[in-house]
This record gives sequence, C-alpha cells and structure tokens, in this order.
Amino acid sequence: MKKNKKRFSPAEISGIIFLLLAAAVFSLNPTVAAIILSLYVFLCLLGCFFPQTNFLFNVINRGNTGNNFVALTFDDGPSEPVTRQILALLNKHAVKATFFISGTNALRNPEIIREIVAQGHAIGNHSYSHNPLLMLKSYRKLYMEIAETQKILQEEGINTIAFRPPVGIVNPKLPKVLNELGMLCVTFSCRAFDAGNFFVKNISKKILNKIRENDIVLLHDVPVRRHNDCGAFLVEIENIIIGIGKKGFLIVPLSVLINKEIMIK
Repeated sequence: MKKNKKRFSPAEISGIIFLLLAAAVFSLNPTVAAIILSLYVFLCLLGCFFPQTNFLFNVINRGNTGNNFVALTFDDGPSEPVTRQILALLNKHAVKATFFISGTNALRNPEIIREIVAQGHAIGNHSYSHNPLLMLKSYRKLYMEIAETQKILQEEGINTIAFRPPVGIVNPKLPKVLNELGMLCVTFSCRAFDAGNFFVKNISKKILNKIRENDIVLLHDVPVRRHNDCGAFLVEIENIIIGIGKKGFLIVPLSVLINKEIMIK
C-alpha cells in the first residue's frame, strides 16, 4: 500500500488558529493566551480518547454502506481454546470476522493464525505487547510495536494494513507511524465494555440493545477471567450472531463494511 498523502488534520489546522489567537492576545493578557493554548491541549487530549471525532487524524470506526450491514471484530488473541471455539461458531453461522491480534499471541499460536486465514477471516495488527499505555510511549516504541507485529504476520504470509490501537486510544504520533508502514487505523463503534472478557455476563444484550447499521462490533477472543463464565461466554457470542440477524442486520466482512481491504496479497 502506498503511503498516504499528507493532509492537514483538524488538530493541525486548529493548532495554527489557536497559536495565532494566543500570540495576538499575549501582549494584552498573557493569562488569556495561556488559557487559549490550554484549551487546544485539552482538545487534543479529547481527540486521543475519542478517535471517532477524527480530530487528530482519520480513524475508521464504522462503515458507510447505506445498508443494514455490520461487522464483527475480535481483539487480543489468538488464544487457546477460545479462538478456535469462536471460529467454530462463525463457521456454524457462515459468518466472516476480523481478528486483531497481538504479536506476542501470534508467536504463541501460529497454527491458529493459519486456521483463521484458511477459514476466510481477516487479520489485523493490534500491536506487539498490547500495552494499554502504549500511546504514552515514544514514537520509536510505537513504531517498533506495530512493525514487529507486521513482521511476525508477514512470516506467516499475512500482509495486513489495518491497525487497531490497544483499548482504542490514539495519539498524535500514531498517524506518522501508520503512514510510514502504509497502514490504516480501524477502531469500533459498538462495544459491551467487557474489559477484555472480564465481564462477559449479558454482553449479547448490551451489544444488541445499541447496535446500529454500519457498526463495527468489538469483542474479544481471549479466555474469560472467571472460570465459571467459560460456557456462558460462548452462548453470549452465539446470541450476538443470531440476535444481529433477528434485528434485520447482515454481518459482512470488515472490508465490505468499510470498503477497504484489510489484508493485501
């Protein structure tokens, strides 16, 4: 994939405007100038935690198909046996999904990665270590986390161009990294706030109550944190798949929903 052409983001344009305003009032009232600059910093912080605003850079968080389509995505895996159990459910209902995997788990479970691809699902990059504080790290660390996972996947013959940041948080350094690697940032628009399968009870109800057309649904394919929830988790996943259909939505591959390839040959 070719590197994206440079375009000024709303954050960059706003930064110029806020800087000019601050400079204009500084001689009259330095305190007001400081407030103006502080407001800009606050807007940038909000942009990190709410990437769907596209304030910092373009982030894909939902589709725009004009149809009752939704896409399923699974984060943090692959893991044994959960990913294979989910694959069995997806196969049972003839549904294709996208798995955003971490580099460490890719190294542990290369055979599951091959199985994901063999069954027609897509794979995205979810950083190497899945550090929830990754976006607080340096540009060099951020680049290494994404590039190392790319290398691991490429050794399996997988060339993904989709990156999802851990916990869905971005920062101003990320677009430069992704541009260097020729990648897209893809987050989500519908989630159950399960804390990485810590709270799996009623996640189907939470998803189905809020799902809308063109949503990208966030789920996880890692072991549940509470042992007695193992069986219930798979029931919840199947309820989500069945419930989406009952609500009149069609589950399509993520590439169809966003009209962009997730993996390239």
